[in-house]
Amino acid sequence: MIVSNLSSYLPLFINVEGLKVLVVGGGKVGTKRALKFAESKAIVYVVSLEFKDENELRLFDNIHLIKNDARYLPENFLSRFNIIVVATNDKELNERICETCKKLGKLCNNPTNPDSSNFIVPIYGIEKGVGIAITTFGKSSLTSKYLLDLIRSNILKENIFSLVDTMGKVKEILKLNVTEPSISFMFYSKIFYDDKFRYYVDRGEIDLAIQRAREIIYGR
Repeated sequence: MIVSNLSSYLPLFINVEGLKVLVVGGGKVGTKRALKFAESKAIVYVVSLEFKDENELRLFDNIHLIKNDARYLPENFLSRFNIIVVATNDKELNERICETCKKLGKLCNNPTNPDSSNFIVPIYGIEKGVGIAITTFGKSSLTSKYLLDLIRSNILKENIFSLVDTMGKVKEILKLNVTEPSISFMFYSKIFYDDKFRYYVDRGEIDLAIQRAREIIYGR
């Protein structure tokens, strides 16, 4: 099923370190989600009667396996978690758990039915301080991956990473020298679109780029 109402979705990058994540289902999808959250340093609990890749899951100290029947998870158990992923092979059970979690004010992802979820796990990549996330809202994860690969191979060149890092340095200079946010943003935009500044960045001449930024800020 594909998400029908896209207007209420807002893309976010969330720091999940230390958050409690419950994955209901120990199959292929549940294992994949559990490993992904564990790699991001969340505290992950996986509930299932069977675990498809138990040895892989046990490689992580922050993954805890609970052998239990997902049909009988009480609300007071679900309420302990910040994020819940339902990935059993029972679609009706997944939807029922997700609806309960949403009523409890929790974030719930149902990979079998994005329309019953209140968040979606996108295809994403983070490289050299640049994060890109893509979703087709349930239509095609393969297309999302294809788009991400296109961006990586055709857009994320070394000059883009240099631009990101240099603009970060410009922001720090402005924080120390300009107190008014609107004026700071004016300078920030002017520097970003300055041909000379961008010429130096593209050539990897970062010191000259910063010097040009200072010229724009100080008017000399």
